[in-house]
Amino acid sequence: MRVSLPVLALAAYFNVTEVLLNDGVNVSVLPELSGLVERSGLNGCTTAYDSLKAIFGSNVVIEGSTGYVKFSSAYWSAQQEAVSPHCIFYPTKALDVSTLVLLSRLTECPFAAKSGGHAAVAGASNIESGITLSADKKAVDVQPGNVWHDVYSGLEEDNFGVVGGHVRSAIGVGGLMLGWACDNVDSFEVVTASGLIVTATPTSYSDLFWALCGGGNNFGLVTNFKLRTLPLGKMWGGVRVLLESQSPAAIDAFINLGKNPAHDTKAAQILSFVVQGGTKIASAQLEYAEPKANASIFAEWNAITPAVDNIGNHTLFELTEMLSAANPYGERQSYWAQTYKLDKDLLNYILDVFYEEGDKIFDVANLLNSLSLQVITLPQMRNMQQNGGNTLDLDLTQGPLLLINPAPDAAHDDRVSQIFNTLIQRTVVEAKKRGLASQYVYMNYASKYQDVIAGYGEGNKARLQSIARMYDTKEVFQKLQRGYFKLDRAPATLG
Repeated sequence: MRVSLPVLALAAYFNVTEVLLNDGVNVSVLPELSGLVERSGLNGCTTAYDSLKAIFGSNVVIEGSTGYVKFSSAYWSAQQEAVSPHCIFYPTKALDVSTLVLLSRLTECPFAAKSGGHAAVAGASNIESGITLSADKKAVDVQPGNVWHDVYSGLEEDNFGVVGGHVRSAIGVGGLMLGWACDNVDSFEVVTASGLIVTATPTSYSDLFWALCGGGNNFGLVTNFKLRTLPLGKMWGGVRVLLESQSPAAIDAFINLGKNPAHDTKAAQILSFVVQGGTKIASAQLEYAEPKANASIFAEWNAITPAVDNIGNHTLFELTEMLSAANPYGERQSYWAQTYKLDKDLLNYILDVFYEEGDKIFDVANLLNSLSLQVITLPQMRNMQQNGGNTLDLDLTQGPLLLINPAPDAAHDDRVSQIFNTLIQRTVVEAKKRGLASQYVYMNYASKYQDVIAGYGEGNKARLQSIARMYDTKEVFQKLQRGYFKLDRAPATLG
C-alpha cells in the first residue's frame, strides 16, 4: 500500500502532495489545494473541509448540519461537547485516515480523533467501527470507533470476552487500549504522520509498538487493534451500596484483597466514596470471572451487609449496562488521578483529605463529589512485562499500588479543579513523608492539568520523544493534534 518507512517517513525530500497522489488524491484538480505545498492561516480548515468534501462527499459534515449536531451531543462530558470543530469526517478505512493526516499537514488545520469520547478534557478526542473475530477465536480485530458495548455484545454469542472498559457506551476502545489495557494488544494498525499505514507488533516496528503501549495519541492514528480474547460466559458481579458506618470494614476488605490477589486473579474490585448534599455513602463494584457467588477471596466483602445489593450472575455485556447508570452523558466532569504504595493508614488519610477539601465546595449546586479507589496488583504489574513491557515504568518491587480517581460532577470548573489539585498535592506530600509515593499517573483518569508522561520516568519519556521524532519529524501529532496528553507537557495550566 505504501513504500517502506525508512525511505519515506524520514526522507528530507518528503512531499505531501506526492504521497497524496499515490493515495489517489490529485491535489492539482482540487481548486482549494491547487499549487499548494504547505499552508497556514485562518482559512486552512475551510480549505481542509472543502478538500475532504470533494474527495469523500457525505462522509464529511459541516458545523451546523444535522449530522454534526448528533455527533457533538454524543460526548460523555459537557466540556468536550462544548468544543465546536469546523467539520466532522467519518473515515471508512485506514487509507481515508492517511488522507486526512496528509491534508492536515498540507493545510495546517488541527484535528482530533474520537473513539468513545470518554474524556473530561475539552478537545481531547474526536473514528467509527468494525469487530472481526479470528477463525481460531484467539483474537479479535477492533476498530477504534467502537465503544465497549459493541465489543462485548459482538463477542457474547461466542462466549468470549476481552480486557476492556467497565462502562458500556461511554468508554471508547481507542483511549483505553492506548493506555491501561495496552498489554492485551497483539498488534496496532496505525497511520503515521507521513501517511504511512503500518502494523506494529512486538517484532515489526517494535519501537512504535512499545510507544503505543501507554504513550497515547502521540505517534499516529490507530485504525485497528488486534486484541487477545479469553473464554468468558456469565460472571458474578455488580454493585453494593454501603452506609458511612460500614466504610472501615469496606476499607479493610479492599486493602486485604488488593494485597492478596495472587492465588485468585479472577477477582476485581473498585471502592468508591460519594458525597451528595452532605450525605456520605460508599459503593463497592465487585466482579469475579465465573458465575460463582461465594468465592473465598471475597469473604470479607460478603461479610458486610449492604444497604443496596444488585450483585448476581451476568454476562460482561449485562454488567457494563448496569454500571452505565453511574456515568451519565452530558454533565460537567473533572477527572484526576494519582498512585501511591498501597497502605491502609495512607488510604484513610487520603479519604479524610477528600472529605475536608470537599467541604470547601459544599455550596456548589448539584455537586456530586466522588473518590474511586482501585489497586494495581502485583499480578497485573507482572503481566505488563509480556510483549517486551510497556511505557508506564511500574516497578514490581514497589507494588501493589493504590490508584485514586477523584471525579467531581459539577459546574464551576476552575474552583472545583483548584480543590482537587490541592487534594492531589496534599496527599502526594504525605505519601513522600511516609515513603509511600509513586510518580505514575493513570492517563485515562488524569486531569488536563497533570503531566502524565513525566510520571513514566525520565528514561521512558526520553525514549518516547525519540520514537516520536523518528515517525513524526514535523510534530504533526504534537502540534496539529493538540488535545490530550503530550510528550512534553500537560494539556493545560491551572491558573
